[in-house]
Amino acid sequence: MATPTQTPTNVPEEPDPFYYDYATVQTVGMTLATIMFVLGIIIILTQHANPVSRSSPPQPLAAAACNSSSGSLHSCPCLRAGA
Repeated sequence: MATPTQTPTNVPEEPDPFYYDYATVQTVGMTLATIMFVLGIIIILTQHANPVSRSSPPQPLAAAACNSSSGSLHSCPCLRAGA
């Protein structure tokens, strides 16, 4: 019969760093998913409730003043300034 050469020592067990409480992980995941879903719906609804006209690209103020005049280029401020 073989005899052990060393006596076993009592090593304190460390907690497993890869232990997951799956109920908590599932609860937190569903809570975050619900919050993000509701925020997405709110963002979509607020954009549809307040639509922004995007039919023409934004223009500089001087060009907008020239385009909004009564059709004559003589009243355009950029032409009056000698530019």
